[in-house]
Amino acid sequence: MPRIKIDNKIVISYDYDARNKYWGALSKYLIKKHGNGHFTDQQKIEEILIDGFDFLVDNFKQLISTEKKISFFLYTHWLHEQSIQIYVKTLVGFKLEKISESEFAMYRRVLKLVLEQGCDIDLEWDSLSTGKEVLVMDDKIQELLYLGTWMYEFADKIAFQKMIEECHQIYFDEEGLLVIDWQYHYGQTYNELFPMLAEDYKKGTFDEQAVFELRAKIEECFKIEYDFASGVIFEIQKHHNPKSPYLQTIEPDVLPLNLIQNYGINKEIAEIFYAGLTISRNNKLTVEEAIRKPHSTKRYIFRPILVYKIEGINRALVGKEKFAESIMVLSTNAIHWNAMLDEWLALECIQTFINKKGNEHDKILEDKTEEIIKEKGFLYCRNVKSFKQASKKNNVNIDNAIAGEIDLIVVNSNQKIIYVADAKYNRARYEAVGYRMDYSQFINVEKPAKSYETKLNKKTDWIRNNLDTLKQHLSIVFNKPNVDLSGYKVVGIFIINTPTFYMFNGNFKAITLKQFGDFIEGKYEYPDLFILDEEESMMMVKHPYFRKPLLLTDEDGNN
Repeated sequence: MPRIKIDNKIVISYDYDARNKYWGALSKYLIKKHGNGHFTDQQKIEEILIDGFDFLVDNFKQLISTEKKISFFLYTHWLHEQSIQIYVKTLVGFKLEKISESEFAMYRRVLKLVLEQGCDIDLEWDSLSTGKEVLVMDDKIQELLYLGTWMYEFADKIAFQKMIEECHQIYFDEEGLLVIDWQYHYGQTYNELFPMLAEDYKKGTFDEQAVFELRAKIEECFKIEYDFASGVIFEIQKHHNPKSPYLQTIEPDVLPLNLIQNYGINKEIAEIFYAGLTISRNNKLTVEEAIRKPHSTKRYIFRPILVYKIEGINRALVGKEKFAESIMVLSTNAIHWNAMLDEWLALECIQTFINKKGNEHDKILEDKTEEIIKEKGFLYCRNVKSFKQASKKNNVNIDNAIAGEIDLIVVNSNQKIIYVADAKYNRARYEAVGYRMDYSQFINVEKPAKSYETKLNKKTDWIRNNLDTLKQHLSIVFNKPNVDLSGYKVVGIFIINTPTFYMFNGNFKAITLKQFGDFIEGKYEYPDLFILDEEESMMMVKHPYFRKPLLLTDEDGNN
């Protein structure tokens, strides 16, 4: 039984029973629909992956729909609460054993998905009475974990398929089981590069005060005290079930009544507060939507109150750990991108706050990079809309279609390089589905004029063609009449606060904060990878890494 203990808390994994049950069925389904072949065509691979994803989703839905007992979701909720406690400890150095960080992250993600989907089911009251019943639930959770893990895997493979030319190949082994593999050098390259991201995630910057600002804004806009509004939930649970308050459901309608009674606010405002924090069958996403829209604010990650229908009555299930986690995630990975709980946006006060945070989000990253540049002692300009010119000439304005405002210009006189940088304070992404959302902004195939690459290219070209204008500006700003930019190379770069797939495959380099200081000093460069191909020959892979290899021929036409 794959029941793991971590820090005296329970974590469920899955074993080969689940694999044997579902992978064979998936393989037979795909062979029947597409044939037992070896597939490499880009469009065909995507078609097969989508069919595989749909098969897994259908099985996940079917399995979870057979669960009618509230005890199953109470148990899953308890497991999720424990997982948060473990996760919080990992943030301060606790090391996971018996399970990898990526497996643990997926475990938490699937538990959230299970809990969300429970909102759709008409449940029955029951109680846990035997250890045998818990083991039965463990078996079901194992199967849901297996299906959920592969649903997310297939969604990621589809995303990579859309970002990388001729990304995957599909075939079936001698037992007729599905095999999905990378093409060319992609697999080895992925295995080399992606483990490096762990440190970049840790070194990324975020608005450390955002959670306190959000709490203060909640109190201002709703005219309540945050600690009371959250704490009253757990006091009610404790009142009804002193021994196991974390398993206690409550009447959702009671919550706004407490705010009305304590603060005299009107009923509509009180209801809006809790409605924004609630997931129910009225606003939850489908399984497919939840996987394809990982940053939707209609997800349990942002809304900690689950409303289940038990024997026809709505009951709210709320976890103390989850409530704190949701407010933290809302603060650090939503509000800076103009994302907020829809219901709360009905308040003009909240809308104004979100607009303010959205407008200042790039500044957070630019402030950090400016600190690094000053430390290195380079000449630089920030948020350049125009260039000062000598002899009292008018400034040269670029805040228009010619180039557009430039976030940062950094001059490395030792290497004779001028870096023209766009700062992109992106959301933290941990999966290919999220990476693709970023990628489509950097490289917008449908609207290339709006892509980050196109815009940075215009700015870089303008500086390259107007070095004398930049020279005069720097001379005036830094009072250095001898600035000389002759022979300087102009390089466009993106500065990003958190890793994303574009950094490995873009036409411009995308540098995280962890690498930025060394990069502008010329001490860090994207590495050349040396990997073995199928014939055991050494292959060098340079940035951009995930491009279809060029076939070179000699003078006689031999490959």
